[in-house]
Order: sequence, then C-alpha cells, then structure tokens
Amino acid sequence: MKKYTLLLLLCFSYNFFATAQKNSDIGIFAGASYYLGDINPGTHFYKAQPAFGVLFRYNVNPRLSVRANAYYISLSGSDADFPEILHPDRLYSPAVFKTSFLDAALQVEFNFLPYTPGIRPFDFTPYLTTGISTGLIMGSDAGAGNFASLPFGAGIKMTFTKRICGGMEYSFRKTFNDMIDGIENPSGVSSVIHNNDWYSYIGVFITYKFYNFAADCPAYE
Repeated sequence: MKKYTLLLLLCFSYNFFATAQKNSDIGIFAGASYYLGDINPGTHFYKAQPAFGVLFRYNVNPRLSVRANAYYISLSGSDADFPEILHPDRLYSPAVFKTSFLDAALQVEFNFLPYTPGIRPFDFTPYLTTGISTGLIMGSDAGAGNFASLPFGAGIKMTFTKRICGGMEYSFRKTFNDMIDGIENPSGVSSVIHNNDWYSYIGVFITYKFYNFAADCPAYE
C-alpha cells in the first residue's frame, strides 16, 4: 500500500511541476531603490541605490500570475539633508545610515488585459501586484534586523519574441520595522500606520518563457 501511495505522490508531483514549468517564465530585474521614513518622510528617489535580482512567474491564466522574486536592495540616508524634519536637540546628530538586504517576496499579478504572449493585441498589459515579503538583512550600520513587509505596486509587461518578455514595475514596501534608518519613533508618538519605515524600487525586467500560449494552447487561439 505504501508503495502505491508513494507512486501516486510521485506521479502527482511530476505532473504538477511539469505543468508549472510549461506555464512559467524566469528572468532578471534591474533598477533603483530608495527609502522613506523618519529621516526622509516624502522625497521620492532620495539617494537612489542599485537594485537587482531574479524572479520566477507562474501564469495561472491570462488575467492572473503568481510571482516569486529575490532582489538585492540597498538604502541610505542622512538627516543632514533634512534639518527641519527631526527635533534639533535629538540624540541623532547627524543620523547617517546604509542598510542592504535581500527582498524575498511572493506576489500575485492582476492583468488589466487577457495577457496572451504571441497574440495581438493581448501581448501587452498593465498590471497591479501585491503579496507578502520579507527583508533578510545583509548589512546595516543602523542596527536593523530582519523584517516583514507588505508590497504593492503597478507595472506593464509585453512580449518581444515568442519566448522573451519584459516590462517595468514600480513597487512600494510598507515594512513592519522602524529601525531600517536606525531611528525609532523620534516624535515619541506611537502609530501603527505611520511609525514604520518604507522603501520602494523601480526598474525593468526581462524573462524567458517556458511555454508559448499562442502556439501550444488551443484555449487561447
């Protein structure tokens, strides 16, 4: 009985991963990242740093995809650039930090159009994305530790050839950590919504598609 059960599990696993591979693409991402928090509450693209990594996307159907990505993110800042933000008699004088980490995320992508590579006009679509992510600290002079975050963003993706796709994405991360910049709640007022730090990235990606919807799937003809 155990042998039959193991055989069924092996067959199921093979079919699952074979199907997943045929509907998937893998690629690389490159862009820039920046920080928002106690030092910099609202200046976008402040001290932008390189961001890059890899991604794997499983295309559930033309409207929905699931994506896993691992991106290297670097953030930096100095309160000397924002002398009016923090109280002048603070103990952080000046506060300068640099933090780098691996952004590991699992996200869903909602396509506005029924994205079908190889078939015009559906070989292009804007999309929205959200999910869960974690920051695994690789280096920090601010004393930051690993943290969880809530990602959300928007982008576009398009088909260049039957197998090569690409696009651009702009994403924000609401972290559950207030020590990315080394400054924790300088105002002394606790707030679940506003106290934690944010970071963002923008960039382009190129992917290789294992499966060609137009050629291999009659449902999309």
